[in-house]
Amino acid sequence: MNNGTLFLNPIQILKDLNIEEGMDIADFGAGSGYMIFPAAKMIGKKGAIYALDINKAVIAHLQKEAKQKNLSNVKTVWTNLEMVNRNPIKPDAIDLVLIVNMLFESSKYYEILKEACRILKPAGRVVIIDWIKQATPFGPPLDERVNLEKLKQTAYSLGLNKIKELEPGPYHFGLIFRK
Repeated sequence: MNNGTLFLNPIQILKDLNIEEGMDIADFGAGSGYMIFPAAKMIGKKGAIYALDINKAVIAHLQKEAKQKNLSNVKTVWTNLEMVNRNPIKPDAIDLVLIVNMLFESSKYYEILKEACRILKPAGRVVIIDWIKQATPFGPPLDERVNLEKLKQTAYSLGLNKIKELEPGPYHFGLIFRK
């Protein structure tokens, strides 16, 4: 389990993002599902949440847990998010893309954000939450953490506009961009 989940309150984060019934959400690097399951309840049966991950075991676990929780609006997608146009979500289909504790594991910000832009509806939002780039008692090594300036420049180059910064927890930064 990712140590980041110990310091983030997914329900509060989702409330702060004004998640509404009927929204369609994509969670890039869904992992344990700590954002997916609270979001699935908030969006209800009229919405859908897509749990995307490269790890097949993670996808199998999320499918099983969604079934146990009777959440038919959770859609699992096995995909490599570092490759554009590889996931089956149609362009301009998603209201909100969550990228939580994932970017520190990749240097391919451009490809990941380009894929987020591809599936986002016009005026859709991308929410990025990841480890701050300073010493913390937990988390990945400093040299693996997100370079915020590089991330912002990449987002701007793709036409994303920063609309807000979040403080999701003591060890994480949060950025919200609009397409």
